[in-house]
Amino acid sequence: SSWHARNPGVPVQPIKARAPRLLSTAEKSSRSLTKEDKAKRAKELHDTLESFLHSQNAKLEAIAAANNVTFDHVKGLINTKTNYHHSCRAMLQNALVQAKSLEVNTEKLPMARLQELVKVDLEAHPLSQSEEELLIEKLQEYRKLKTHGTHMNNTATARDVNYTVDRITKELENLRDQTGIYATLFVTRGHVNDTIQSTWTATDNSADFWQDVIQQPVADIARKYEQWACTQGQNIVEHDNLASVRKQVTKTILDGLRQATNKRNIIMNYLNYERSIILAYGVKLVGWPTDVKFVNPSSI
Repeated sequence: SSWHARNPGVPVQPIKARAPRLLSTAEKSSRSLTKEDKAKRAKELHDTLESFLHSQNAKLEAIAAANNVTFDHVKGLINTKTNYHHSCRAMLQNALVQAKSLEVNTEKLPMARLQELVKVDLEAHPLSQSEEELLIEKLQEYRKLKTHGTHMNNTATARDVNYTVDRITKELENLRDQTGIYATLFVTRGHVNDTIQSTWTATDNSADFWQDVIQQPVADIARKYEQWACTQGQNIVEHDNLASVRKQVTKTILDGLRQATNKRNIIMNYLNYERSIILAYGVKLVGWPTDVKFVNPSSI
């Protein structure tokens, strides 16, 4: 009979503890010598590296002083450190050039000429603090409009999508080569009247995941994704209306409740919230605005 049949009350067979093997005097001496030798070699390596780094830092400081740059800059170049930069914040010089370009836009002047005109204007009429802040604010608004503004026609929209998708695809391929990631990107139009060409891209054999695990080709997934997106009514005109916001808030609360209680079929009860939710399941909704009555978002 099996062990489980002989021990019905014990779900798991315990591991048999083996008695430790006793070492002889010669083995103990050998291991002690090996440990001492290993510690000695580790200390020698540490001392050698410390001496090398000390001499390297001295040489880097000399190079930085000779080229009028900082030590950290030279060290970053030597160590081939990857630098990640956020988007450039609005600077006064950029704001001045932007304002001047709008002023002389008809002449299509090059950047060097615009910078010269800005320098002349500053020498003749220095700006006050409030004027500088106003120019920077206008530049920030211009950048925001350029980044989030809608296009004037479908042709410009399609071109922007194609260019951006190509750029993202190249970034994913580069990231795959650098880090070995797997990635799949789906891009589809958000409205039935859009002329954007839906597409997808996958690194290496990521497309096999959809066929092997989801049991559907990646092209069919992209097609269904497009059908779903076009039936959502979430285009640029509609996605911020009141009905859409109500739907999003209601769904977010319900998803959070089901995740917190681990019950897939639970329903949010706004009328008897204290008894049906807090007392019954020990969970509480956090973040509800204090100046808004606690009711179903569909009723707000």
